[in-house]
Amino acid sequence: MQNIDTKQKQKAHSDKLWYILQELTSNRGDIQGCTIVTTQGLPITSILQDDANVSLISAMSAAIISVGENASIELQRGYLQRILLEGELGTIIISKAGPHAILVSLVDKDAKLGIIFMLIDKAIKKIAEILES
Repeated sequence: MQNIDTKQKQKAHSDKLWYILQELTSNRGDIQGCTIVTTQGLPITSILQDDANVSLISAMSAAIISVGENASIELQRGYLQRILLEGELGTIIISKAGPHAILVSLVDKDAKLGIIFMLIDKAIKKIAEILES
């Protein structure tokens, strides 16, 4: 009985997390895809192109956030809020979503980052709440 309850709870969490990503990607069109991964580099849920290697993206994102956190501490910059990787075709924004998850967002090169940061901040709060419940 308890195993069924746990599976139902996990499914409900997964659905809620996917819905957050759906909201994020459909809100303005500037966020082209996103994924939620564990801080250990395992995928939780994503909305990315079909040819995206979610396992590789998850592992790289966790490694990048880990190095960023260490650099932020070592250089006395305080709590790491986000990491931006700017390419010629767009920006990757990697944000902690609570103590156990990371949100990776693929953003259009012409996006207004202030608005994007606001949307991402709202999403990471929701993600953290869901994963902590």
